[in-house]
Amino acid sequence: MPSGGSRKGSGRKYKFGEPSADIGVPRSISNDLAVAIEYLWEQGIRGQELVQILRSAKLHRIRKYDYSVSAGANSTSSVGGDSMNTDYEEIDLYDALIEEPSKTIILPVIGDSMIGIGIYPGDWLIVEQINPLYQKPQEEDIVIVSIDDETLVKRYRREKGEVVLVSENENHKPIRRTEGSIYISGIVKIAIRRNLSKL
Repeated sequence: MPSGGSRKGSGRKYKFGEPSADIGVPRSISNDLAVAIEYLWEQGIRGQELVQILRSAKLHRIRKYDYSVSAGANSTSSVGGDSMNTDYEEIDLYDALIEEPSKTIILPVIGDSMIGIGIYPGDWLIVEQINPLYQKPQEEDIVIVSIDDETLVKRYRREKGEVVLVSENENHKPIRRTEGSIYISGIVKIAIRRNLSKL
């Protein structure tokens, strides 16, 4: 019986419901690639959607430079010029911004009650969902809270046994409630400014 070479149907057996094809990828990443494809498949991603995700993966990486820019009279940036073309690393914003993907959602903002900390109408909030039965926000967290069929973003505080939901705008008064009369569904991790030109 001849030895060596590849045999039809040999190798790892996949569960994708159709015949597999031999593709040339570096051996060093072949197993990781297979695991990644299987993971996406198990998430319900199929066909061209799966292909597009794999094709676009490199586009998620952007350049992050090693130096800071000055935003005030007492702060200076000592690096500039040609170094802006060389001193950088490529990062994936998804990995950099999201710690718990399965618990993370994005919510758009309406209203002006949080402009004092730079959250403006039209911005996006990256929110980590919590189960309020088991998880409690920390003092001063920015939270997503439901009160009387309205969902709000506020700063969380506790005073004398009450929950105090504080706005970052002096035109909005604090809201005081008992613990059981509100539902806190998430903690804001990051605010993404999307309307900078409208200030």
